[in-house]
Amino acid sequence: MKEKKEVNILMVDDHKITTEGYELILENTENENFSFACDSAQSCDSAWEKILARRYELILLDLGFPINPKSKFPSGEELGQKIKEEYPETKIIIITDTSDSFRLSNILSKINPEGFLLKGETNSREIARCVETVLDDNTYYSPKVSKLVRSHFTNTHNLDEYDRKILHLLSLGTKTKDLPKYVPLSLRAIELKKRNLKDIFDAEDNEDLLRNAREAGYL
Repeated sequence: MKEKKEVNILMVDDHKITTEGYELILENTENENFSFACDSAQSCDSAWEKILARRYELILLDLGFPINPKSKFPSGEELGQKIKEEYPETKIIIITDTSDSFRLSNILSKINPEGFLLKGETNSREIARCVETVLDDNTYYSPKVSKLVRSHFTNTHNLDEYDRKILHLLSLGTKTKDLPKYVPLSLRAIELKKRNLKDIFDAEDNEDLLRNAREAGYL
C-alpha cells in the first residue's frame, strides 16, 4: 500500500466550533493519497504566528473577524494577501459568509485563492471535495463564485491596506485626527485618502462613506 503524504493544514476562523467542524470533516474524509494534520487559529495575528513557526501546505481561511485596531491585519483578506506574498507555495481555500459581489471580486483579484466556498451554499461533502481538489493542484470554486469569475466585474474598487484600515477604524468610531496612531501615515495623507475613498464610494460625508462601503461589502 502506498504511503500517504501528511498535509499540514491551518484552519483560521474566529469561531472555534467552526474550526472543530472542519477538523471533524477532514478526519472523516478517506483519501488514498493524503492524511491531514490540523491546527487552528481564532484570529489573524495568532494564525500568522503559527504560519511563521510551521510550514503549512494548505490554509482554510475565513475573512470576517472582530475589528481590532491593534491587529496587523484588518481582516482575513490582508492575511490572505500576506500569505500569498510570503509563502506563494501555500494553497489557500477561502470559506466565508460574504456574498457581496464587489467584495468577492476584489478577493479573487487580490488573493487568487485555489479554493473559494461560501458558507451559505456549502456542506461537509463539498468542503472535503474542495480540499482534495486543491491538494491535487486544481482549483475549486463554489457555484456563485464560479459565476462571478465568468461574469467578472469590470468596475471593482481596488483598495490598498491603508484604505481598508481607515475604513475599519472609522467604522469603530475613531476620529480622523486619531487615525495616525493606528495607520503609519501623516494626518494629511490620511485626509487625502479619505477624500479619495469618498470619491470611490460617492459619499458626501463619513456617514455616507461607511454606509456605501458597507453596502459594497468592505465592512
